[in-house]
Amino acid sequence: MLIENTNDRFGIVIDAGSSGSRIHVFKWQDTESLLHATNQDSQSILQSVPHIHQEKDWTFKLNPGLSSFEKKPQDAYKSHIKPLLDFAKNIIPESHWSSCPVFIQATAGMRLLPQDIQSSILDGLCQGLKHPAEFLVEDCSAQIQVIDGETEGLYGWLGLNYLYGHFNDYNPEVSDHFTFGFMDMGGASTQIAFAPHDSGEIARHRDDIATIFLRSVNGDLQKWDVFVSTWLGFGANQARRRYLAQLINTLPENTNDYENDDFSTRNLNDPCMPRGSSTDFEFKDTIFHIAGSGNYEQCTKSIYPLLLKNMPCDDEPCLFNGVHAPRIDFANDKFIGTSEYWYTANDVFKLGGEYNFDKFSKSLREFCNSNWTQILANSDKGVYNSIPENFLKDACFKGNWVLNILHEGFDMPRIDVDAENVNDRPLFQSVEKVEERELSWTLGRILLYASGSILAGNDDFMVGIAPSERRTKLTGKKFIPGKLLEPDQLRKQSSSLSNKGFLMWFAIICCIFYLIFHRSHIIRRRFSGLYNITKDFKTGIRRRLKFLRRSDPFSRLEEGELGTDVDSFKDVYRMKSSSMFDLGKSSATMQREHEPQRTASQSANLAPSNLRPAFSMADFSKFKDSRLYD
Repeated sequence: MLIENTNDRFGIVIDAGSSGSRIHVFKWQDTESLLHATNQDSQSILQSVPHIHQEKDWTFKLNPGLSSFEKKPQDAYKSHIKPLLDFAKNIIPESHWSSCPVFIQATAGMRLLPQDIQSSILDGLCQGLKHPAEFLVEDCSAQIQVIDGETEGLYGWLGLNYLYGHFNDYNPEVSDHFTFGFMDMGGASTQIAFAPHDSGEIARHRDDIATIFLRSVNGDLQKWDVFVSTWLGFGANQARRRYLAQLINTLPENTNDYENDDFSTRNLNDPCMPRGSSTDFEFKDTIFHIAGSGNYEQCTKSIYPLLLKNMPCDDEPCLFNGVHAPRIDFANDKFIGTSEYWYTANDVFKLGGEYNFDKFSKSLREFCNSNWTQILANSDKGVYNSIPENFLKDACFKGNWVLNILHEGFDMPRIDVDAENVNDRPLFQSVEKVEERELSWTLGRILLYASGSILAGNDDFMVGIAPSERRTKLTGKKFIPGKLLEPDQLRKQSSSLSNKGFLMWFAIICCIFYLIFHRSHIIRRRFSGLYNITKDFKTGIRRRLKFLRRSDPFSRLEEGELGTDVDSFKDVYRMKSSSMFDLGKSSATMQREHEPQRTASQSANLAPSNLRPAFSMADFSKFKDSRLYD
């Protein structure tokens, strides 16, 4: 029997990933009731964001992913989403259903689908949720959507720092608040999100930095400047495919002017696979036999070009693939990595947690240079956490890829800059859970909602995520509100802003006409040119006035233009490695990573992105090696 508490609030976030959809149920206390608390911890509670609670069994996953309904979008709700919501009904008391918001946030798999199919699936989910309307769905465009990698990264940053308590006991008068940087590496992409410690770097890269607004229970506004970037094609699986394609494309017969000898060499040696191991790889409808040669040094050197460090950046410092970022001050900016950063280090080398370059590189070197027979013998003894053989074959590559991303891509020092200060936070650490809670970006989304629902404080700033100026210009990305705005609120706010705008323009026009028609003939003569300009200006204004009502942010939000932005592939195999699942066609992914988010009510006609896609000199558009998609 469910125990009801009238002060409880519930929220649902469904992570619709490529391998399946996982529902997360969260609970927190009504913040109005907390304002009147009198216990000894009340002051700390008031200066913190709402406490988000989740039991271990408040999550459930269904396979396959939402994108599998591309040919039957009308079945997506009934066959896929409704069973997840039925699971939530066993947790949430019925009296709370109507006030419990549902967020369906689709990621990797849905990003690969054409926009018209995305819209069909999302619209079907919207109709299913509203008829009958058992849970709270105010605005489908804000609650049911395909989010981009950067939004996912910001949600991950929020979830990570919430679990570490960095949004608690917040003093708005203090400017220096520590937070962890967030690194995630899935199968298709890798991401970074961090709040630069150096305020000068924030100022220099202002147009590349997003701003997150949270609110403490007492109404104090928390403002966080966060840089976020995502590199599609640089996840562990995609990088492996690009690497194998590079091995093939650099063969002499494949780079000359003659086509009749292309792909004549079918047997290749791979220094990133253990000696004695082998696999088949299909590229451009041709089967290649890959034999492991097991050489750590050659593997590292062969991987480096995949970072595309040669790509020019618009600004410095330049990371990789033409992406620049604020300078990372590793003495003060500390990072936590999840997904592949954790699985490779922990499951293969038992080195998850605090990172040590010497230990990790030594273990990786020994593994890469080992004979495949010896590795299989160790696996039978349980040394590698019972990892399947196919994944063990890729472990040398993945370990080297992690090292390359950290030290060559992000320029992380190989020797800890804080080695002499044993009490300081480690430079980098990998985690799967924090305080026995699994690290998930879905926590960041519900935190934004709970914080946005706080009524105390000044309404001048809305809780949510303001994207960087560059992202807004390039993709038209909009502000992501934390709370759900009801249509009446939107219309009222829109009307208020439009009326103010109308009165301002009317006053300006009146002043101009007064100067022109009611002053002396000298003034009229002097301003005769201005009169002609004003006449044209007045005509233009008259034409534009009718559009003022819909030009403000709240009107655009009402029309579905203000949308909401770690690959979540953790549950097909019990090891839960993010790089073990089907990530779809890389070419389609490349085209869509930086597009504006797709929502249930949004038109398919989106502004094209001007961002350069993450590509390789290797052609990997026709991969068909099913093992690499697992």
